[in-house]
Amino acid sequence: MPLPATQKPILIIGAGISGLLLAQHLRKLGGPDKIPFRIFERDADLTTRGLGWGLTLHWSLPALRALLPEELLARLPEAYVDQKAVEEGRASRFPFFDLSTGELKASTPDLPESARIRVTRDRFRRLLATGLEIEWGKALISFQTLEDGSVQVQFNDGTTVEGRLLVACDGGSSRVRNALFPGVPKYQVPVRMMGVRIDCDPEEIDPIRKLDAFFLQGAASQNDSFVYCSILDAPGNINNTTGKYTCQICVSWPIRPGFFGSSEPIDFPTTSREGVALIKKFANTWAEPFRSLAQRIPDETEVKCLQLADWPPPRGLRTQGSVALVGDAMHPMVMYRGEGANHAIIDVHDFVELVLPILLPGPSSSTGIQNPALTLREALNQYEDRVIARTRPAVLASRQACLDAHEWSRIDEKSPLLTKRDMWVKFDEESMMLRVS
Repeated sequence: MPLPATQKPILIIGAGISGLLLAQHLRKLGGPDKIPFRIFERDADLTTRGLGWGLTLHWSLPALRALLPEELLARLPEAYVDQKAVEEGRASRFPFFDLSTGELKASTPDLPESARIRVTRDRFRRLLATGLEIEWGKALISFQTLEDGSVQVQFNDGTTVEGRLLVACDGGSSRVRNALFPGVPKYQVPVRMMGVRIDCDPEEIDPIRKLDAFFLQGAASQNDSFVYCSILDAPGNINNTTGKYTCQICVSWPIRPGFFGSSEPIDFPTTSREGVALIKKFANTWAEPFRSLAQRIPDETEVKCLQLADWPPPRGLRTQGSVALVGDAMHPMVMYRGEGANHAIIDVHDFVELVLPILLPGPSSSTGIQNPALTLREALNQYEDRVIARTRPAVLASRQACLDAHEWSRIDEKSPLLTKRDMWVKFDEESMMLRVS
């Protein structure tokens, strides 16, 4: 006999940060015995994506602490990019430099570990995956709402599952979002970015770490190239047996005629070797120590080409049926304000507060809130309204920060590239359009 809709599991699609965090909170509330859930991931395992990005978590930390089980919260330092530096009390100020002169242009106040941490996405995901039964190799192909209001999902291996609610945590290229809103494509930002990862001996990375132990960025006043350098691993971290630092270097440039003396826009190189050569060509115009760091990149290093795009969730957006979009599935944004992961964490917190109580048999232990007068669809509407109000301006501010980073005359104290990171950023869309036009 088929299960009634209220007894079917929550289906979490995607084992990224938001999907894993939601699953951990459900586990914290009592696990499948109290509220059944299943989590699916298209990749084969946690190693598929490699070391990944460095992430700065700041205004989302209170929400993260509220959502995580205590035993995982205590292990959070395992995900730090440099545990030893944190233990020594070194705090990042996220400095911004003029690459052409080496001059410090801006930085943030020192903040303690309790208010700001720097983690690697890879180790953070590994921590969040602890104790979860992730169903690997499951790529969503399609979904549909059934007569009883539940949802059925079909996967690439031919299997189907039914759930009370589909929670799409499937990233910036979300198949769920694309199916729901096929006529609203992502905006392609007119900027190209390439990223490399190199290992450095302590003495090689020391000039960079003297400027900041965790992260720094800069734009060239002479030619509008941009770079950020992020430490991803350091001696003393768990499983670091090499005694070396791993540094991520991301270089970006505007797609426009005349940049770097080229009559035609400079697009992605066709090979990694050509990509390294282009990075070094840009770096020849930079001041130290940025020039030497880039020139140290081995010629055979793999180069990742990143097509930058975003999707500001439209005002009044409504999903259909029993479907929720969370994290990058709802609001993919470029990384020039470094807030995507923070918003994903708050999305989960908003979901837990507004939607989860409708699904629980009793009041949620995390919120104590339950409004039986609301339907699931009404709760999803409230969730969507709150997330859109918070993230639409954030997506657009991040886009403007990206554009400003590649036009030196725009970089001032009012540019979103340098303004304070905040959960509820104020951003004038009309002003953005005027500046872009």
